[in-house]
Amino acid sequence: MIRLESITAENFKAYGTVLEFPENYGDTFYIVDTETDQPWRVAVFRYSSKEIKVVENHPTSKESFEPLKGITVLLAAEHEDPENYRAFVLDKPVCLKKGVWHQVMALTPEAQVKITENLEVPSEFYEYAVPKSVFLTDDSGK
Repeated sequence: MIRLESITAENFKAYGTVLEFPENYGDTFYIVDTETDQPWRVAVFRYSSKEIKVVENHPTSKESFEPLKGITVLLAAEHEDPENYRAFVLDKPVCLKKGVWHQVMALTPEAQVKITENLEVPSEFYEYAVPKSVFLTDDSGK
């Protein structure tokens, strides 16, 4: 069983950046990240899968995931070890680092995220021997 975590800046920093305004920031406009060497694209991804068989990474592109509809689980692992993953409830927008293994699944019948990434996105894939899925439980673990 996969343990689901809420996303915080601290527990997500190995994989990327939480897209939120920093506390005690003195300005009204905060640039989270800049990338000047590549044009980029914006897309909407719709899915209903309840398990993850394959994760992917993009060695040359960061990638943002912004929840739009439904409830999404984001599986993430550092590039060196796709088997050492963590699962997050995607309840706020994030930007993955280049090369982070990732995939999403829906906890609702369907979910959608907005994705921002480089225009050209080379990808690598890793297939799990056993598909990953999550289960909702009450506080007693049942």
